[in-house]
Amino acid sequence: MSSANPAYYTELPKPKLDLLSKDTATATRLNTFMQIDEGFLQSTGKGRYPGHLAADFKLFGKPALLYRQVTQTLVDQMAQNAQTAPKRATVLDGLNGAGKSAELLKLAMVAATSGHIVIYGLSTLPWVNSSRPYGPGFKSDLFVQYELANELLRSVSAVSREALSKVPLGKSVTLGKRTLESGKTLADLVDIGLQTPSLSHDALDQLLEIASSQTVVPVFIGLDEVNTLWCKTSYRDQDDNVLPANRFRLAQSFLPFFEDKSLAKGWVVGATSYAEVRFMPKDLKTRLCPPPAIPIANPDLARDPGVAELPFDVVKVERLSSPEAWGLMQFYQKANIVTTPVTEGLVAKKWVYANGNPRQMFAGVTTYF
Repeated sequence: MSSANPAYYTELPKPKLDLLSKDTATATRLNTFMQIDEGFLQSTGKGRYPGHLAADFKLFGKPALLYRQVTQTLVDQMAQNAQTAPKRATVLDGLNGAGKSAELLKLAMVAATSGHIVIYGLSTLPWVNSSRPYGPGFKSDLFVQYELANELLRSVSAVSREALSKVPLGKSVTLGKRTLESGKTLADLVDIGLQTPSLSHDALDQLLEIASSQTVVPVFIGLDEVNTLWCKTSYRDQDDNVLPANRFRLAQSFLPFFEDKSLAKGWVVGATSYAEVRFMPKDLKTRLCPPPAIPIANPDLARDPGVAELPFDVVKVERLSSPEAWGLMQFYQKANIVTTPVTEGLVAKKWVYANGNPRQMFAGVTTYF
C-alpha cells in the first residue's frame, strides 16, 4: 500500500455549499447545489431519505440538491401562501427521476426555516405496503397504525417545536384521560401523543384540525408518494380482504386536505411516485397523464366526460433546462464524480442520452461507482 497511487486512496475534499434556508432560497442560487441540513433529515426520516436520494447523498458525501427554476417558483408560491392560503392542494407530478421528491424536500426545508409548522411525510409507502404494524381501531371501521402516527408526531415536534408552542389550542381538548385547557399549546398536545402511543392518532387528528384553522403561524403539509392515499394497500382485514388506503386512519387524516379541505394559512403539497406501480391507481394516473388532446371545433367534446376532474392543482416537474444541466455537471466535477473537463459538448451529450432527466443523468455518470 505504500506505493499505491494516493489519488485512489486519499479522500478528496468535498465542495463547500451554502445551507438551504429561507434566507438562501433566492434566484441568485439558481442552477447551483445547496446543502440540506442533516439535522432536519434526521428529524424527519431518522437516516432515511425520500425517493432515490440516498445514493446521491452518499456519493456526494453530504445531502445536497440542485436549486432549480421550479424550486424558485415553488418557494415564491409558498411565501405567498403563508399570507393567503389557496383553496386547493398542489401535487407535484412528473416522470420517474424528474425530481419530485427533491422539490418537496427543498420546500419542507425552507418551510422549517421560515417558522412554519411542518408536517412532512418523506415516504407514505409504509402506510400501504404491509411493512409496519397495524390493527383494527376501537369501535371504528378504520384501521390504526400507532407506530407510524407516533413517528410523524415525533418529526413534527423535532422540526417545528417553536412554531407549535406559539399556537394556543383555543379550546379544551381531551385525549384519553388527559384534558388540556384552551390556554395550552399545540406543543403540549403533541407531547401527549408522543408519551402515549395509543393516543398518537387522536393527537395527530387534533393537531391537523387546530393547525389548519389557525392563523398565528403558517402550516406546511407535505406528503411524498401522495398517490398512496387513493390506492389499494397490501394490508388485509380479518377476513383476508385487501384494504383500500381510505380504511386506514392515517390516510383518512390527510385525504381531506387533498380533496376538499384547505388551510387558513399555509400550503398543502404532495408529490407522486410511479416507482411502485401497484400503489399508483390507474384512474389517478389517467387523470394526471391524460392522452394528448385532439383539437376539435366543439369545446364541449374536447374533454372526456368519463375522466373526473382532479381535486387538486398539478405542477409538472419537467426535464432539466440547459443551465440546470450545466450546473448539475459542474457540481459532479467538483464532487469528483466526473473527472473529465465539463464542456458544452459533454453536457449536451449527457442531457440527450438522459432526455434531460436528472435521475438518468446521475446514472449516466455513476455507471462504474
